[in-house]
Amino acid sequence: MGKIKIDYIIVGQGLAGSWLAFEFLKRDLSVMVFDRNIEETSSKKAAGIYNPITGRNMVKTWKADALFSNLEFDYSHLEKKIRAKFLHPIPIYRPFKAVEDQNDWNGKASDEGYLEYLKEFKEQSIGYDDIIDPLGGIILNKSGYVNIPVMLSAMKTFLLNKGAYLSEVFDYDKMKLNSNTALYDSFEAKKIIFCEGSLPENQFWDLPFRPVRGEIIDIECDFKSDFIINQGVFMIPKKDRITIGATYDHKNLTFEPQESGIKSLEERLKKIFKGDFRIIDKQAGVRPATHDRKPYIGLHKKYKTLGIFNGFGTKGVSLAPYFAKHFVDVLTHRDEIDQEVHVQRVN
Repeated sequence: MGKIKIDYIIVGQGLAGSWLAFEFLKRDLSVMVFDRNIEETSSKKAAGIYNPITGRNMVKTWKADALFSNLEFDYSHLEKKIRAKFLHPIPIYRPFKAVEDQNDWNGKASDEGYLEYLKEFKEQSIGYDDIIDPLGGIILNKSGYVNIPVMLSAMKTFLLNKGAYLSEVFDYDKMKLNSNTALYDSFEAKKIIFCEGSLPENQFWDLPFRPVRGEIIDIECDFKSDFIINQGVFMIPKKDRITIGATYDHKNLTFEPQESGIKSLEERLKKIFKGDFRIIDKQAGVRPATHDRKPYIGLHKKYKTLGIFNGFGTKGVSLAPYFAKHFVDVLTHRDEIDQEVHVQRVN
């Protein structure tokens, strides 16, 4: 019996694998997605925030202009195609920590490079009784969050309906690699692309991943907000709760929430929020971060039928759609790979 010929095998149906599969299918390229279908994945535990202005210094995130130009359109398009609602555009309010921040943004507020991301500059408190923001802050455009578990569930159904999903552990030992094809079980593919997320144990990729555990908590309180509040912690307003995050731990890489992490979130929350609250849920995930905070994308140096699309870390929501398009462009010979993300930069 002959092999089933497909264009690409994708290993992993997290955020990265889902976007890559969708981009292939958009271009009428056939895929088969292998997924372990377990709960303990970074994508299923992520808060899903997308934010063009990041870091303690509140500057544009890496490649912001490229990443955010079509981000919400891309997620809206995906919602329509897979018939689910998971995109939640919400302005982010970033209170100033110090007068220096306020002065710095007085200049940035008229900087053309920042204008499209700045909804409003406030020199005084936004006016929420429970928020501690005496110096005001900035309100951002092109921000919000994606409910990633809802997205992944809908994408799984979408792939199943196309006969493009298998719920099973991918066995590396079953691969047979030729110069132009990769064989696996009953399949013959042009390439096998690994999108396995955090803590990969893939023998073909010896890469300097720097995974990081993060906790988030959900709280119940009387506070209502039209914004995501982001200073020290983020506060995402939802129907019946507020999601608070996140912690960063490179040592204890467990999916079990740690008391030290929960305590840290509570202490940081109280520096910006003075209302009463009750913790109603705790979660932890291990993000697939890299040594230089940029993803690993490209083909194997030795095995040209093996590729990788991984390492998107804490900013996967904004990175994955853009780089899925880019990688498919590279694989279909429409573009040269961006050297900043090329996996061979670490070889």
